[in-house]
Amino acid sequence: MQIIVITSSTNRSGGTRQALYQTKEFFKRGFNVTLCLPHNSSFLKETHHEPFWKSLPKNTSDHKQFIESLFSSNKIIIHAFHNKAVKRLSWWGLSWLKKNIHCVAHRGVTYRPRNPLPYLSPAMKAFIVNSKACIKKLSWHCPKNKLYHIANGVPDYRITPTIPKNDIKKSLNIPSNCKIIFGFIGNNKPQKGFKDLLNAFAYANIPNTYVLALGLKKELWFPICQNLNIEKKVFLFDQIENVADYAQLFDVFIFPSQSVESSPNTLLEVVRMGIPTIATNVGGVHEVAIKTGLLIPPKNKKRLAEALKYTAENKDQHISWSKKNALFGKQFSISTRCDELLSLYNCISKS
Repeated sequence: MQIIVITSSTNRSGGTRQALYQTKEFFKRGFNVTLCLPHNSSFLKETHHEPFWKSLPKNTSDHKQFIESLFSSNKIIIHAFHNKAVKRLSWWGLSWLKKNIHCVAHRGVTYRPRNPLPYLSPAMKAFIVNSKACIKKLSWHCPKNKLYHIANGVPDYRITPTIPKNDIKKSLNIPSNCKIIFGFIGNNKPQKGFKDLLNAFAYANIPNTYVLALGLKKELWFPICQNLNIEKKVFLFDQIENVADYAQLFDVFIFPSQSVESSPNTLLEVVRMGIPTIATNVGGVHEVAIKTGLLIPPKNKKRLAEALKYTAENKDQHISWSKKNALFGKQFSISTRCDELLSLYNCISKS
């Protein structure tokens, strides 16, 4: 079996990372696998390139011919990630219907698609969604026999620190009287809810507690911290590739998203690391967070502040949550995801 993975996203979105993770896992298992990235993908700008990466032509009209040039097996699975790639594959696949080429797509957002045609295309054998909430939204447009729920996967290296915990602590100059470190991983978009976290943290005013936030621009958020008089209690860092180095310091992970998330990679990463969570009940987040800590409504400063206080005052509860997370998080390994994908690939290639 040959596996070709295509993404149309140029950034490091959760979907792009899932495409990368599963391709890397299949390559490690010895499969003939290729990940096709847009010519201007941020991953291709890195000095280190994986051997299975391919850059798609700049001109999208050349993409189909490029993909066909990769065909080298009598049984081929093509797995598309992101909207544009899915639309193109649903059209290209019509010319491959009489060949042993099977098209599937990833879906990781919980809103109804505007265009139902890709879901109705006879070329598309399966739509693989990462949450039950996503299935509910797609059921309006997609035949139920095409919908398959397979959870996102996180590779072990994403949850394995490369720097000793004490060394990270020393580098941050965290005070010795620190009681709790609340962690955040995200970006600067308002819908990620970091401002909600800052407001709730200031409102809670818990002594000897700190916030360690990754993926943010300090020049944007530091003035807000100053206005709230918490600038000495918040550590801000821009994009860090190996987040586990810093996440190992989190006593509790805060996921304050306002948007309709499906199954966020960052939440799965900390769950696999055994870190308790406080998460907002949006999209498919409850499918993970209901078992890993506290679930609260979005955009609610008072409820978030109460949750921060509760976790700071009940550290014994962390032990119970951590044990549950370590067990529950096993289902979110990339190995588990790829085992389920292979079962599906084999099933649809026989139909």
